[in-house]
Amino acid sequence: MFKWFEKLLIKLAKKILNKHAPKGEFLAYINKREEKLLKQYGGAGLEVKKTKIKSFFFTAIISAAISYFVKNKVVALVASLAIAWLFRPKVPEIPDFGLNEADDFETGVLLNKQSNDSNIPVIYGERLVGGTRVFLDSGGGNTNQYLYMAIVMAEGEINSIEEIKIDDKAVTWASALSDGAEVEVNSSDSNFYKADPNEEGSSAESLIRVEPHFGTDGQSASGILSALSNWGSNHKLSGLCYLALRFKWNQDAFTGIPKVQARIKGRKIRTYNSSLVEQSASYQTNPSWCLLDYLTNERYGKGLSINEIDLQSFYDASVVCETQVTPYSGSSDINIFDTNAVIDTSKKLLENVRELLKGCRGYLPYTQGKYNLIIETTGSASITLTEDDIIGGYTLQTPAKNEKYNRVIVSYVNPDRNYQVDEVQFPPIDDSGLPSADRHATMKADDGGFLLEGRFDFGKVVTNTYQAEEMAEVILRRTRDSIRLSVNVSFSAYDLAIGDIVNITHSSIGFSAKPFRVLSIRFNRDFTIGLDLVEHQDAHYTWATKTQAPTVPATNLPNPFTIQPPSGITLSDDLVEYNDGTVITRLSVLVSASPDKFVDQYQVEVKQLTDRNGNAVTDSFKTIGKGSSLNYQLLNVIDNAQYQVRCKATNGLGVSSTFVTDTRQIIGQTAVPSDIENFSINVLGDQALLSWTPINDLDLDYYVLKFSSDLVNPTWQNSVDLVDRIGRPATSLTIPLLTGSYLIKAQDKLGNQSSNETIVSTNIASVNFVNQTTINEHTGFTGTKSNVSLITRDSTNFIGLTATGTVGDTATRVSATGTYDFANTIDLGAKFKGQFTASVTQFIEDVSEVFDNGRPTATTLFDDGRPNPFDGTSSADAHTILEIATSDDNVTYSAFKPFTIGEHIGRYFKFRVLFTSDNLKARSLIEELSITASLSKRSESGNDISSGTGGKTITYDFGFKLNPSIGISAQSMSSGDYYSITSKSTTQFTIEFYNSSDTSIDRTFDYIVQGVGQVII
Repeated sequence: MFKWFEKLLIKLAKKILNKHAPKGEFLAYINKREEKLLKQYGGAGLEVKKTKIKSFFFTAIISAAISYFVKNKVVALVASLAIAWLFRPKVPEIPDFGLNEADDFETGVLLNKQSNDSNIPVIYGERLVGGTRVFLDSGGGNTNQYLYMAIVMAEGEINSIEEIKIDDKAVTWASALSDGAEVEVNSSDSNFYKADPNEEGSSAESLIRVEPHFGTDGQSASGILSALSNWGSNHKLSGLCYLALRFKWNQDAFTGIPKVQARIKGRKIRTYNSSLVEQSASYQTNPSWCLLDYLTNERYGKGLSINEIDLQSFYDASVVCETQVTPYSGSSDINIFDTNAVIDTSKKLLENVRELLKGCRGYLPYTQGKYNLIIETTGSASITLTEDDIIGGYTLQTPAKNEKYNRVIVSYVNPDRNYQVDEVQFPPIDDSGLPSADRHATMKADDGGFLLEGRFDFGKVVTNTYQAEEMAEVILRRTRDSIRLSVNVSFSAYDLAIGDIVNITHSSIGFSAKPFRVLSIRFNRDFTIGLDLVEHQDAHYTWATKTQAPTVPATNLPNPFTIQPPSGITLSDDLVEYNDGTVITRLSVLVSASPDKFVDQYQVEVKQLTDRNGNAVTDSFKTIGKGSSLNYQLLNVIDNAQYQVRCKATNGLGVSSTFVTDTRQIIGQTAVPSDIENFSINVLGDQALLSWTPINDLDLDYYVLKFSSDLVNPTWQNSVDLVDRIGRPATSLTIPLLTGSYLIKAQDKLGNQSSNETIVSTNIASVNFVNQTTINEHTGFTGTKSNVSLITRDSTNFIGLTATGTVGDTATRVSATGTYDFANTIDLGAKFKGQFTASVTQFIEDVSEVFDNGRPTATTLFDDGRPNPFDGTSSADAHTILEIATSDDNVTYSAFKPFTIGEHIGRYFKFRVLFTSDNLKARSLIEELSITASLSKRSESGNDISSGTGGKTITYDFGFKLNPSIGISAQSMSSGDYYSITSKSTTQFTIEFYNSSDTSIDRTFDYIVQGVGQVII
């Protein structure tokens, strides 16, 4: 009897195992003693962590093991097991401050790693990922000019690479990213299409070249990397999606090894149609097909045979996953479920399967030797169990406090936030739009005022805000309406599988066809079936239209590779004097600060464009300063040359802004000296004391003093040199007094004169000189001319340097020098010390460009025949110098020497004018030219002289030009005494005293004679 019953039991156990377990294998919850017994009978087991499920394999003695298992009162065998999508989260051992496992994993997905044995992720759907650098090398024409990189992104074959980011900046490529094709950066990309900041004149160029490989098994070796000797044709990285990159070093774009990220549309996977016919591999985000690929792939997945898969269930699940729902009012429809996952292949298969199931609320039961996929969604019961089917009692449980929530927070990866981990919650923060019963405050009040919050991580598979919010809502509603029921039923429930919906009717607990979902199935020793059920409500899975997610505010953090240039630069130049008196020109650069607060320093560079004559020169930019200062300078620049200055800002990473540029033609010592101020005259007898305030120009060379007899409108051009060089630091000068105007200018070391003459005039005539004679050369100017011509304009004669060519023609020139010897000379009648004063009326013209009342034409040259006003070369470029030569015999003359006013000794005097032109274009034209000779008034005297009787002859020390006047003062004169002067001449006189009887007497006297001129013996 018992033997027969034992055989029947074994037969029943085999039947159950054959239905629900893999061949030769089953899963069971067992204790340590049971495990020992099973192993004693030939079983071998492996614990699956966390679940405590052990998998045992049995050989031929399976029946004996089951028999022993039953005899020893094993309570139950789990003949059907499912991997479910949702598990109650465990309480963390440490508080979660935001750095949870999801954050860590998803952050790691975006990083670059360096390894040669790292696990390679699998990408389903679309994700932004970093990669693993498997190859780095440098090369190129210059050392370290190029960095070569191979970075593996994922298992292949992928569908496409949508975008590549370098150092978190999206790159704009010149063409689409296609498999095996090299492409460079588009010129519109300001981040990676740049000129070399250290190479003057360099053009902007692509700094990156990329060659994507999508990971086919037959892909070729990279063309970019094959340029290196240590990357051969066999280095194909077959089956791997990777990027071959070449970076060209540019300090404004890179600070180290670039971080590479790619937004990838992942694995191409096989699908099945409604007839369960396999379709060509394609890009998919359907969770059903992604899970199927992972279960069947032999490289990175479980490697199951397709025969072990219930394809119909997977197809049915795929249809559910593609159910179209409207996220929010006015939006386009989306799938109810999508998988956009980065699968960490270092994790256990079971963990990754659970992650894939989470994204679609899936169950994966193993039924009748095949894996089935069931989506937890709306549905109807397959059977109804009544009190007739329920054997014995029941266990009814309401949710425990730690399994019931009034707020659920779901983490997911948000593409709108650069694929970082984000969170949504249900009820939302603003739940005013929800029915009162669904609001957080209402549910919290129902829960005794306690916050019951659950956190769930969907970050590995969900990337849609609305799908994540739906997950949170389903979880919350499920936990609040989740009565658990455990019953034992008859074999009428034999065809149930985990995930099925079953109706329960039981009068004692008031259930009438109440739907429950099967969580687990047990086969009891009393031939009943134990069911663990959870309440099911279709309303939990009805998609509720969400509120549109708010626009994610842009995080405008400063880009370290974009720096604002300086606002501008201001160039100036001035003179600097060294201690030894050397004067140089300094170019000063004032930088207007950049508005960028991250500027670390400025770099100022200068190059010369032209020389002092305006000729272009070849030069390159040279750095004259770096630092945080806003003032920079370059010493000893060339006057009149042109310089180009540019300035850029750099930050702490060494990244540069664009240059701001300006040019300056150096004025320096070419700047005209300042006009002289406080020019004054004091008349001291026959002398004029001229004084002025010194100018501050460092390149001052000397002062030039001129004189004009014109008291009304004297001009620099119409004046003659009086003193052509008054050295610095003089501030005064004493010269013979002349009636007229004194004009003064400063002249620098380059020959530039003040823009305006400073004038002081006096009408006080010298009383100490008497004019003797004046000679006039105008208007005939008949004297001897050398390189000098008589020029008639408007019926007026002028003399000046001879012009070769037509006046007004730009090619016309004059001689550098020329002379005019006066036709007239002066004879003072004897050798005298005479004062000679010249009177000159002149103007200066430029023979190559003359302006008067209008620009001349090629035929008329002048509009009115006389240049007025002058416009052309500076008047400082033409000079007239009056010269004098002296002689005692009118035969032998001294050399000519310059004069304007001065005293010279001689009897005979001749004169000439020396004309000069500094630039061969400017010349002086003299209209009136005269010389006046004057002799000084002088006196001689004597006192207490005894006349003696018979007369006294007084001889002068020096003879006079004319008979002088004589004054006598006699002493001791008596009444009737008188004196007589005789023999009066230019050299002497005789005086004799008489009494009243006309008798010669001796008297004492004083005398004084006053006359003009001094005869030189």
